[in-house]
Amino acid sequence: MTEKSCQYLIIGSGIAGYNAMKELLELKPDSKIIMVTSDRYYPYDRPPLSKYYLRGEMPREKLFFESDDFYRRDNLEVILGKSVERIDVNSKEAILNDGSVISFVKALITTGGRPRRLNVQGSDNALYLRTLDDADKIRESASKSRSALIIGAGFIGVEVASSLTTLGVKTTVVEVMPYIWNTFVDEKVSRVIQKYLESKGINFILNDSVREIQGKNAITSSGKKIEADMLLIAVGISPNVELAQRSGIQVDNGIVVNEYLETSAKDIYAAGDVANIFDPREGRRKRIEHWNNAEYTGKLAARNMAGSKEAYNFISSIWSDIFDLHIESAGETRNYDEYVIRGKFNSDNPNFNVIYLKGGVVKGYVAINRDYSELEVLNKLIEEGIDVSNKKNSLVDEGFDLKELLK
Repeated sequence: MTEKSCQYLIIGSGIAGYNAMKELLELKPDSKIIMVTSDRYYPYDRPPLSKYYLRGEMPREKLFFESDDFYRRDNLEVILGKSVERIDVNSKEAILNDGSVISFVKALITTGGRPRRLNVQGSDNALYLRTLDDADKIRESASKSRSALIIGAGFIGVEVASSLTTLGVKTTVVEVMPYIWNTFVDEKVSRVIQKYLESKGINFILNDSVREIQGKNAITSSGKKIEADMLLIAVGISPNVELAQRSGIQVDNGIVVNEYLETSAKDIYAAGDVANIFDPREGRRKRIEHWNNAEYTGKLAARNMAGSKEAYNFISSIWSDIFDLHIESAGETRNYDEYVIRGKFNSDNPNFNVIYLKGGVVKGYVAINRDYSELEVLNKLIEEGIDVSNKKNSLVDEGFDLKELLK
């Protein structure tokens, strides 16, 4: 039985795992780090997969964070194409799928998630997007298709729809909910964005679901028939918690961690999409599936593994680029008692910021094509909890410098 040993073991090579590795290399340059990933490739960026890479605007090599030479160093080993099957939390040993064993002092689980499958008759050949290999399959299919059906109008579904439409593939998106992006925007924002996307050529069928696939035809629950050469399912992800379960680590909608990203097992941490984090700011648990949170938690876990004791303190944020729209959203955008709109709230040339307040305090925003300096101020207002109840008119006035609210 092959045995290796290290100070720090990182399981997974996504955004969280990569950023943890980089942080540990800087903080602990003399410590041995081993990364184990089931992926065939060194760490790469995933957001471009549904956008620039899918459209052929970004060469494959630009996806990778580092050159191969970066990983050739004495204190770092990256094991590709292997998975950790179980962790003995008492002896601090990780058993891989090939039977080899890695002993460690501290470990970080960043196993991410996998696309949720739909139990739809005839959908066995459906495409999903999570990995570089998935993106290559979609690119190949798009090159031979005139029409596409996407099930799910979340970020991935809409991003792929915009890319396929740009490539000349007529695309229909079916969403079971009454409006798109329902998990982070309210209906008024959703309708404006939907109208803009429809003007670009995407067809939406809402409040409906696909009941059955018959060859190139999809039948919805309402009886609609949709013909498509290719089918993509994008209905979210399921966290990869099986390793934690097999290892006796607490799991509940992800791997349960405290504010320091520590799991129920001593010296074992979790970060990224798989981590169900206690957020001291909001006083509740949450599992976030986005790049910014994965980057932050990967670095935070690394610092705490290296000896720090920093609590999670992050304003949840998400972003996307779709056609000519740059979308940024942060904080709480669903639980509010009032809102104000800054900018042009229309679907012809969207350029606005919907700012959500509760008790006179800015809690979150959804911004389309806004200057980042404006978003920085709003992030600060959210972070500091400044009462702006008597200055709401200033939030609307584009001639007013929002930085004045911080004084």
